[in-house]
Amino acid sequence: MLSRVMRIIQIIAQIALIFCFSLSGDWVSKTFELPLPGNIIGLILLYVALKSRLIPLFAVERGGTFLLFVMPLFFVPALSGIMDYTAFLRASGLQVVLIVVVSSLLTLVGSAYIVDRLAHRKEAVTRHE
Repeated sequence: MLSRVMRIIQIIAQIALIFCFSLSGDWVSKTFELPLPGNIIGLILLYVALKSRLIPLFAVERGGTFLLFVMPLFFVPALSGIMDYTAFLRASGLQVVLIVVVSSLLTLVGSAYIVDRLAHRKEAVTRHE
């Protein structure tokens, strides 16, 4: 029972640490009037801190895994907000669906192309070593 409580406290502390990076990114974005949202800058700061080993991975791993597990719940308010725009969806729903499908396909194709190029580059580097 005690270890379960400690695990929950650890997850809460790790989520608080991740949230601190988000707040830091928000502060940076507002202070320097950057065009990027603060949460994106916070993610970049967290990535840099992890990559430079300023923060070890285990310091945010459980909290990050928990956030990924509950992430679909964060989309519920956005999806329920669509119900306010039924008139718009009736008038332009087909165009919206078409735009979403085309943009999703372009994103998938672009991501696959970039991953393929990076994989080939990595293969070429390992062959030369």
